[in-house]
Amino acid sequence: MLNQVKSLIERIIPRLSSALVILTLAALTNPHYVGIYNVVTLLYTAIQATIDSGARFAVMRVLTEPGGMKIMNRYRMFMPVVAFELLVALMLFLLWNGTLENWGEFFQVLPVAFAPGFGALGLLYVGTLQATSQWGLLARLQFRAALVGLLVGGTTLILTHSLLGPALQLAVTEGVFALLCWRRARKNTLPIPHSAPGEKSILSDMGAMSGYALMAWLQGQAERLFMTFFAGTAVLGIYTAGSAVGRAPGDALAASTANMVRVAVADKETPDEIRDTSNRFLSGALMLAVVGVVVAQVAAIVLGPLLGAKWNAAMAMVPFIAMVSFPGVLSWAASVLLVRTGAAWKTFVGPVIGIVFGAVIAWVASFDLNLAATFLVVREFAVVLVAYLFIGRAAPWRSFWLGLALTVVGMTTCWLVVL
Repeated sequence: MLNQVKSLIERIIPRLSSALVILTLAALTNPHYVGIYNVVTLLYTAIQATIDSGARFAVMRVLTEPGGMKIMNRYRMFMPVVAFELLVALMLFLLWNGTLENWGEFFQVLPVAFAPGFGALGLLYVGTLQATSQWGLLARLQFRAALVGLLVGGTTLILTHSLLGPALQLAVTEGVFALLCWRRARKNTLPIPHSAPGEKSILSDMGAMSGYALMAWLQGQAERLFMTFFAGTAVLGIYTAGSAVGRAPGDALAASTANMVRVAVADKETPDEIRDTSNRFLSGALMLAVVGVVVAQVAAIVLGPLLGAKWNAAMAMVPFIAMVSFPGVLSWAASVLLVRTGAAWKTFVGPVIGIVFGAVIAWVASFDLNLAATFLVVREFAVVLVAYLFIGRAAPWRSFWLGLALTVVGMTTCWLVVL
């Protein structure tokens, strides 16, 4: 449990710092402006998910199997350049279609284009520290990087009241974290366990998981893309602010739990061993999710008066959207288990279901954000259910039912309070 908490801290720090900057942007500007920034960061997360997630899922194999380093070195050579060029091209498209209103706004968000490249350059070193269970060190390095990012981005935001602040915060945090991990991994003396080559090649797993990550991104962001069409950037901005508060703890917990499960099941051979190990980590994560939900709700109560009446709807939806923490933990771990059990290609099915739900959620958000958040939670459980059916005997169903029970209790309480 201690390592799980350390891993959570490592993942939650950048999300909390980003949420803080977004909320400051909200306080200094308006929902429409926050919506514009969200469109830019959607593009960033799409590129990051595609180029980073496949390598992140395969990094343990890269470090422990013969030939893995050759693949990683090529990845680090090409991906930063590809990511930068793609993001700049997409930002130019936003300038052309009027989402970015002028060249000034284009250059304000341009630092975001460097962020996925920094992540790609630092991935090997992050993986090295994870493989040797140095979770506490990772948390400290992430904290330092977040502080530098907040100092640079937050100061810029307060002085300029512009998009440059959040953009710099994102890029500086990623860059400093990669640099710090490189320095520490260079000095690593702890042994990394070796394993026999998997049934499928490393490139095959990287390709499959990159495709899955893109689909998962579409699953997770589909409602925001549709929301621009159904409700406009102002509603998108309100939804983004509510999500920044309600989802930050749960998303960080889901990412950290996936990292822990990935390492823990790497040397497990039988479905029973994989299931029991996963249940152990997921049960603890779901209990931590309860704490995260409470923290998000308290934050919404505190932030409401500070942000003002124009953000009341955003803060009111926080208790509802925070419930996605429970299925989110299960969903991220499910993708790891699908890869571990040799069913990486089946990870595509769940996101397809999620994308269909996204259109419904966006339409509902145009008239009721709380109901939209409820549909979001239902969607995530549908995705988890399909994934667990594919995992088969290794699926941690005990954790599934625990997560479902916690969600039903929490969501029922939210609606009773509102009604």
